Amino acid sequence: MKYILCQPAILRFKWELEVCITRLQKLGIQDIILLFTQGDADIPEYFKDMGCEVHVYPDNRTDKSYIPSIKPYLWMMYLEEDSSRENGSYFYLDSDVLLREIPKVRPTKKMWYASDCTGYIGNQYIDSKGDRLLEDMCRAIGIDHLFIRKKDPVGGAQWAIKNPSYAYWKKVYQDSITLYKLLDQSNTDIQKWTAEMWAQLWNVYHFGIDVKVPEEMNFSWPTDPVERYYETKIFHNAGVVDDHPSLFFKGKYVNHTPFEDDLSYVNQEKASIKYVEAIKEVRPLAKAKYIVLESFLDLEEDKEYEKDKPFPRPANKKIRQERLDALASSNNKAGRPLIKKIEE
Repeated sequence: MKYILCQPAILRFKWELEVCITRLQKLGIQDIILLFTQGDADIPEYFKDMGCEVHVYPDNRTDKSYIPSIKPYLWMMYLEEDSSRENGSYFYLDSDVLLREIPKVRPTKKMWYASDCTGYIGNQYIDSKGDRLLEDMCRAIGIDHLFIRKKDPVGGAQWAIKNPSYAYWKKVYQDSITLYKLLDQSNTDIQKWTAEMWAQLWNVYHFGIDVKVPEEMNFSWPTDPVERYYETKIFHNAGVVDDHPSLFFKGKYVNHTPFEDDLSYVNQEKASIKYVEAIKEVRPLAKAKYIVLESFLDLEEDKEYEKDKPFPRPANKKIRQERLDALASSNNKAGRPLIKKIEE
């Protein structure tokens, strides 16, 4: 199973990815794929150094009004680039997701697995927002509303899928924008930002695949009691707004990271504290242990390091101690120290 995440290459997602990937690797997961649209070029390189498979694509979306459409768009680009990628199993998650344990699910070509999102994407939720709104949504994207009525699908958020096709993701991409615009003009208070979730879910059936929502894919929220965290294998760090003074609010960290902040205010009895603990898992790893004394080309990695910047990159990259000792002494090809250990 490959673990795949899609996002722009910006700081807002970089630190979340660090938290997510640090946990994945701690659980023994190494086959991690990151899809980025072009942005800060240092960010994809950073995650290559963490051992992830990284792909970067230009953002050529013709309509960028709906930000989450970037995710199915990146899937399109990834599969179009190499059609052999359509043959494989993927665990698809967002950067603000944390795994407590690895869910034991095995998707097939005709059966995919997702988390239960009844409360905010199920038919009953849609019907509560407007008469015949579901029918209008289905009609707009060419989906049989009677079939959706019958199935009453509720899967979303995290997915385990097998053999996803370019054609599927292309339709999801196009339909997510169509649904967003429809809901934006619907004069209802439906959560229009989740348009992409309906496009993804309903099109699974459109392409002849079924969906199950097993307990293995259940997840907890930061607002849940901390006991709920231990009852599920997935934690989704969403749903907190800035008026929750005792919960970790990710929206505060758009332009800087939380790694050096005092997070002791977070309520120990809420699941949010478990995300804070995951942040702390990253913090000592992300802290630089060496500083570059003069710019040099690392011949072993064919990577340039600039003066006064940290070494290695990223800071948690595993480097042999004998090599660190050589670079910090005159016992290297330059004949002089190139890095210096930072005092604790």
